[in-house]
Amino acid sequence: MPSLPLLALRYIAWLIGLRILFGLLVQTVGLPNSLATGVILADAPLTDIGMQAVKRASRALVVADWAVIWGLCLSIFVAVQVILPAIFLAPMRAVLADPAGLQRTLVIVAATGGMMVVFLWIGQRSVRGPGRAGN
Repeated sequence: MPSLPLLALRYIAWLIGLRILFGLLVQTVGLPNSLATGVILADAPLTDIGMQAVKRASRALVVADWAVIWGLCLSIFVAVQVILPAIFLAPMRAVLADPAGLQRTLVIVAATGGMMVVFLWIGQRSVRGPGRAGN
């Protein structure tokens, strides 16, 4: 199993870095800022996380290992994108207090979790590692 704190820090750096870069592009170039874009921005780093997990593993990773990595990344996403804003921003608390807003937030988290699986799979398929012949 690769080092989970290292993978967590890598995901946090990707998540925050991409969010800042995209925010600047939205403000300067006028790129659209949709919910789907937010899901992709949160999921795209999982290709790198999947590749790093395979490269740094001392053995072939099994489904349970991938589930732990997925859960780690999903919990970081929820903490950074939902919990921290709810703590510090009153509008986010209002969104979560409204049943329709809470439902929309849960749908976004579920969509992000599903896409994380796909991007982890793409990442792990892209690299050679222990127990894998690779491409």
